[in-house]
Amino acid sequence: MSVHHRRFPVLIAAGLVVVAAVTAPGGAQEGAKPKEAAKAYDEALRGMAGRPLAKVIATIEGWKFQCLDAWEAVSPDAKEILKHNRRRVKFSKKDIGAIFGPAGTYRIVVYNKLVGTDATRMGTIGPSGMTTTKDLDIAIERYTVIRAVFRDDALVDHRVWPIMDQSALAGGTFIRR
Repeated sequence: MSVHHRRFPVLIAAGLVVVAAVTAPGGAQEGAKPKEAAKAYDEALRGMAGRPLAKVIATIEGWKFQCLDAWEAVSPDAKEILKHNRRRVKFSKKDIGAIFGPAGTYRIVVYNKLVGTDATRMGTIGPSGMTTTKDLDIAIERYTVIRAVFRDDALVDHRVWPIMDQSALAGGTFIRR
């Protein structure tokens, strides 16, 4: 095998990295910090206001986000909206009035993307300096979260949270599968 044949896979890999950098929103790359990437996602979604649901969802999923929750309601009242709220991904009373004021069919989607993990170890040390119980390893996953609101199949509102841990996402609500 000549030297030229061995370099070919490296050139393809370098080309794929360039393509990924060009297609990411606002120039945000996979290795970008979560806050910088979230700003790029926010700007891209701001430019998509009024676009159809299918196009926006395809874009979000193209950024490698996964659907966490989705629900639909026709001219919902505050009580119905509040029962779908999660601990940190929720609508405030001000949001409810501003976003859901006009009548229509609303679709709300919440997407998340794993951006990092933190790990810690917990245990008990006795008077002799030795561990008295088995150490417990805890891993905390961190996500970037996007919530998008569509009225009559057009994007009317969105919000991006740069970093949120998994406990904030759960919030005591049921996850629909």
